[in-house]
Amino acid sequence: PYTFWVWATDTDAHVTGPTSSISAAPSKDQTPTFSQVTNWSGDYDLTFAEYDMGTVSVPTLQSFAGGIYNGQWVLIAGRTNGLHGFSDDGLANFPPRYQNTDVWVIDPVSKETWSRSLDDTSSGLTSSEIDSLSSTNTESYQDGNTLYVVGGYVYSRAINNFTTYNALSAIDLPTLVDWVKGTDETLHTNTIVQVAGEESPDGSYDGGFFQVTGGGLEKIGDRYQLVFGQKFEGPYAHGSTTFQVYTSQVRSFDIDYDFTNGTLSYSNVDIAPSGGDPSRFRRRDLNVFPILSPDGQGGTTQSTAALAGVFYNGVGVWTVPVEIGSDGIPTTENPTTEPDVFRQAMNQYESGKIGLYSQNSGEMTQVLLGGISANTFDSVTEQLTYDENNGFHRQITAVLRDASGTYRQQYITDFPDVYDGNGKLLYFGANARFFPAHDAPVLTDGIIDLVSLTTETVLGYMFGGIAADQPNFGNTVASSIIFEVTYTPHTPLNA
Repeated sequence: PYTFWVWATDTDAHVTGPTSSISAAPSKDQTPTFSQVTNWSGDYDLTFAEYDMGTVSVPTLQSFAGGIYNGQWVLIAGRTNGLHGFSDDGLANFPPRYQNTDVWVIDPVSKETWSRSLDDTSSGLTSSEIDSLSSTNTESYQDGNTLYVVGGYVYSRAINNFTTYNALSAIDLPTLVDWVKGTDETLHTNTIVQVAGEESPDGSYDGGFFQVTGGGLEKIGDRYQLVFGQKFEGPYAHGSTTFQVYTSQVRSFDIDYDFTNGTLSYSNVDIAPSGGDPSRFRRRDLNVFPILSPDGQGGTTQSTAALAGVFYNGVGVWTVPVEIGSDGIPTTENPTTEPDVFRQAMNQYESGKIGLYSQNSGEMTQVLLGGISANTFDSVTEQLTYDENNGFHRQITAVLRDASGTYRQQYITDFPDVYDGNGKLLYFGANARFFPAHDAPVLTDGIIDLVSLTTETVLGYMFGGIAADQPNFGNTVASSIIFEVTYTPHTPLNA
C-alpha cells in the first residue's frame, strides 16, 4: 500500500559554524537561516552502489531495531509498509497488519536470509511481548551480544488501542539467531527479558520511564542515555496531538542484566532537565549518535550528539545540534545570542548514518544517508533550495565536528539511480540503518577508524527505510534495497 507524504501539523555546546547563510527559511524553523553547505573536501571518497542479494528473500522494513552477530544482521520490530497516513482514521494511518512480527537474520557475505515469526508458538512469548517487539520507532543499542530495545509506538492487542510501549527489552542475539535459523526448535526462555519503566515519583518525567518513541538510546561508560523523543497515546490521526508529550529531556540510567538467570533491572535514574525543556529539546525523529573527540592527553573522550529533528513549534525543523556528556546533561547554543552557531541545513530527519573518526586530526564525521531535508543542494552553484514541505531527498551529506567542537556540513553525493516499476526515481534513507562490514576497523560503538583505512575498503551497508517516488505528495514503501558503501583514499600527488 502507498501513502501520501505531507508534514503533519502536529541550548551551550561549542557548535559554531560558517557565518554565511545561503538560504533563508520561514520562521517556522528554529532559525530563519542555515549555515553554508559546501562540496565534499575530504581526502577520501565514499561511493554507494546497489548491492545484489541474488534470489533470496529480503524484507521490506523501516523504523526497525537491529544488531549484528557474527557478521549477520538481526532485524526486529518496525513496519513493513511506507510512511504512515494523515487521515482522521488512526487504524488507516497505522494499519496493525503492517507491524513487523518477524525476526530476520541477513548474512550479506554469504547472501543468505532467515526469518521466523514471533507469533510462532515456539517463541513462548505473550501477545503483549510480541506487540512490544513489533513497535515502530523504538530506541535500541547493542552492547556485546545483547540488543537493548526501548519503547516504540504500536497497536496493542491487550488494550485494543495504540500506545507507546513502556518497556526495556534485553535480547540475547546468539540464542535468537539459533531459533530463527531453526538450530533451536524453541526460543530459549531467557532470550528476551523485559522490565517495565516506573512512573516518576517526583514529576520529573511524564508516563513510564521507557514510554518513548522516536528518540535515541546511547551509552557512555556504564550509563545509558534515552535521548528526547515523545510519548504518543491512542490513534495517530490528523491533528491528534492531545495525547502527545515530547520528553524534551535525557533520561540516564544503569542496566543490570543477567542472561543466565534471566534477570533485568535498571537503577540510578537521572533526568536532565527535570520536567523537560521544550524551548530547546522538544525533538523527535532525529539522528542521535556517539561521537569521539580528543581528550587532550593523546586519547579520546566519548559523548553523544543529537542533530536537528522535528518539530520546532509543532511544524518546523530544528537546526542547532545538542551535545550530551557523560553526566547526561544536554547542552546547546542559543542561535539568538550566538549568531555564528552551526545551523544544520540538510538531513534533519532520522536516517541511516555512518560515524568515522580520525585519531590524527581529532575530527568526527557523521555521514547522513538521505532521508528528509529542509533543503537540497546544487553541487555546481553550491546553493541551497528550501523545501517548505521538508521532503524526501536523495542527497548524502557529512556533518563534521573538528577537534575544537566546530561543526560544518558538506555534500558528498546522491544515492545511485534506482527506479520503481513505473519508472520513477526513488528517494532513500529515512528511518534506514547502516551496518558496518564484519572486517571494517571500528573503534567503539561502530565508529569507523579512519586512520586504519589505507586502501579501498567496503565500510558496510545501508538497508531498509522508506523509499519515496518524489519529495512530496508521492507514494512510499518500506524498502528492501541494500546499498554497499566503499571507502577509497585519494592518490597522493607524489605517488
